[in-house]
Amino acid sequence: MLIKSGINIADLLGITGWEITSYSLNEIKGEVTLHIERGTNTYYKCGKCKTDLLICYDHYDERLVRDMSIWGYKCYISFSQARVKCPCCNSVQAEYLNWVESYQRQTIRYEKYLASLCDYMPVMDVAEIESVNKNTLYRIDKKWLKWRNDLCKRNDVVKHLGIDEIAIKKNHKYATVFYDLERSRVIGLVKGRKQRNASSFFRKWGKENCKRVEAVCTDLWAAFHNSVKIHLKQATLIFDKFHVFKYLSDALEAVRRNEQAQLAEEGKKVLKGCRWLILKRKLTRHKDKRRLREVMNLNKNIMKAVLLKEEFYRFYDAVNAIEAEEILKEWTEQCNESGLKPFIKLAKRLNRWQEGILKFFDLRISNGVSEGINNKIKVIKRRSYGFHDMDYFFLKILNATGMFPHMREIAHPRLS
Repeated sequence: MLIKSGINIADLLGITGWEITSYSLNEIKGEVTLHIERGTNTYYKCGKCKTDLLICYDHYDERLVRDMSIWGYKCYISFSQARVKCPCCNSVQAEYLNWVESYQRQTIRYEKYLASLCDYMPVMDVAEIESVNKNTLYRIDKKWLKWRNDLCKRNDVVKHLGIDEIAIKKNHKYATVFYDLERSRVIGLVKGRKQRNASSFFRKWGKENCKRVEAVCTDLWAAFHNSVKIHLKQATLIFDKFHVFKYLSDALEAVRRNEQAQLAEEGKKVLKGCRWLILKRKLTRHKDKRRLREVMNLNKNIMKAVLLKEEFYRFYDAVNAIEAEEILKEWTEQCNESGLKPFIKLAKRLNRWQEGILKFFDLRISNGVSEGINNKIKVIKRRSYGFHDMDYFFLKILNATGMFPHMREIAHPRLS
């Protein structure tokens, strides 16, 4: 540890070429204001071309900017910024300062501190703790996220790509999310879920990145398939296991609702509250098993639906695609024989997309990671009570899922 004796408070300020001339303390407001001036033997820099100059043209009026808090007091720095007459630019320019931006009311290091807090806390909480206007804080956070996106974007090779959609607003407003399934993080988002929306991401992502993708996992949405076939011709298209089970659950629920609507009051009471008993894969409690048997004995169609559900689990337990194909063929025939419309419809859908579903057994990848990330996205949206600025929302998602490096790893462009 380096210990200095007789250290001056100006050394703690950490602004090269400037000295503290005086300070004022307001204990009622809890504020301290440091008045600083340029030291001797310092030079000026043109704010446009960064040319070094020995003399200045004139000075602006006193300017007050917020800095890092000191000893429990909010700290402000008061200074007068010079203007220089630059021979290279042939004009009068404000001098270049590497510790504060033009027209800003916070120092760069304080902006970085605020942006760091926004990585861990809601903006409203940071604004309240630091006594900063929330709109100012939104602007600062978005600005630093943009710099982290532009200057420090990770360019790792993505071999297994996941594609899914998330709801971002009411009335069926969606965004398409692209995942790196190996590293469990989001690599990009676009508004909408149409083919042109997905294609816009691939064009921006670049041909080199597209060529490196070996497999793409997505749901049965045709718009995604068409875009993948155009831009990722060499990649294997796999239909997500999670979404296949979702369609199975939807068919089960449709049968339960249809049967419940047709039953008398006594039958409805037995079926009431049994939704999760029917949908759950494995029941562990004896009373749940007994209740399910009662429901199945009461209604033949529900019994057929539950048995078809149990039989379908054999499909993803298959060793290879050949065995899985035989199981799927047998299962879809059972669906058609059952006479249950939701399952007949499901059988047609699975036969239609059979090729992509069977590709799962070659690489065994799924969008299970994306479902966990989608929950994190919902938390970000709920914590902020929604986002009016979609670009800012997308940047927050990329940051929360590990696309950007930590704040301590980067510097402001003026300091780098």
